[in-house]
Amino acid sequence: MDENNDEALLLEALSDKVLHQLPPAVWKGLFLGEGRASIHFERRHLTLVHADARLPADASPEAWGRFCHELQRLAARYQGRLDPYGNANVLATFEDPAAAVRMAMALQRAAEGLDLRVGVVSGPCTLAFFRCQGRLWCTPLGSQPERAAQVASGAVAGGIVISPETYTPGRVGRHAEHAADFQDSEIDLSSLAGIPAAQPELRV
Repeated sequence: MDENNDEALLLEALSDKVLHQLPPAVWKGLFLGEGRASIHFERRHLTLVHADARLPADASPEAWGRFCHELQRLAARYQGRLDPYGNANVLATFEDPAAAVRMAMALQRAAEGLDLRVGVVSGPCTLAFFRCQGRLWCTPLGSQPERAAQVASGAVAGGIVISPETYTPGRVGRHAEHAADFQDSEIDLSSLAGIPAAQPELRV
């Protein structure tokens, strides 16, 4: 497959993701407006944390709001980037696998009143960058987000499953030369989606 075809497929994947997770105005600005020129893709070795939250029937509505508040705080603390999480599924992207594991553990501790299953995976992943509303955003594409969700589904409620390659020696800091644009991008893509925070094989 040539480079032009690769680019077209990535644009199609990003278009589909933006169309389904963000407001129509964001899609129009990116693919029919000036935002198109800002889109670029980078292949990186990333660590993804997927959390599948289930709100028990007897849980208070405030439990999800508190969890979302902690989610945003922890993502900022550990320098992760959040995808929209309106359907009780959380996806966070990290360049540092150690930070991803620490965030996963802290997130599980913060999930009081929720049945939270967490999966952590590492591997090659395409990261899409784009500018919207004057700010830089990024989101992962490809098979790794799906793999992270599959790994999380294998965890018990209140548990974490961490893939073996996350602990590969020498991987931390391997892509430090790319850190600037990742760290400069906005932390929470859900803020672009307009989602309020209060809306509803190592095992730890």
